[in-house]
Amino acid sequence: MKISKINEYSYSYAEYMVSDGKQELRCVCNSVPLPCGQEPKIGMAVKMLYAFNYGKLLLKKENSLNSYLILKTEKYGFQYKLIGSVIDKKNALIKVFDFIISLEYFYPNGISEFENGDVISFITDRIECELDI
Repeated sequence: MKISKINEYSYSYAEYMVSDGKQELRCVCNSVPLPCGQEPKIGMAVKMLYAFNYGKLLLKKENSLNSYLILKTEKYGFQYKLIGSVIDKKNALIKVFDFIISLEYFYPNGISEFENGDVISFITDRIECELDI
């Protein structure tokens, strides 16, 4: 995961487009300013994505890569509908295409109601990113 576009950057707020090489997600980065006076750059590695303010996680019946989905909603600027698979239920990690998204904010002890490999869908109000610096 890498920054593909810098939409906005200041010393208190940053907004990037993050790419997995095929898909893009609009992300907020609140870990600004960057350490040692660094500036964000296109191609900079993203360590982790975090979903915030999301609705109920719903189990999907099909379990194929074709069932992954990133759908930008029209209602809010940062809201997405996502369909992905649970890759680490203990650490609440979801894979959507080649994005790894953490749900640890609401599931600090893991996602006990699902198994690794389960395909789930949810709507998130925003996705935040942590840069790998």
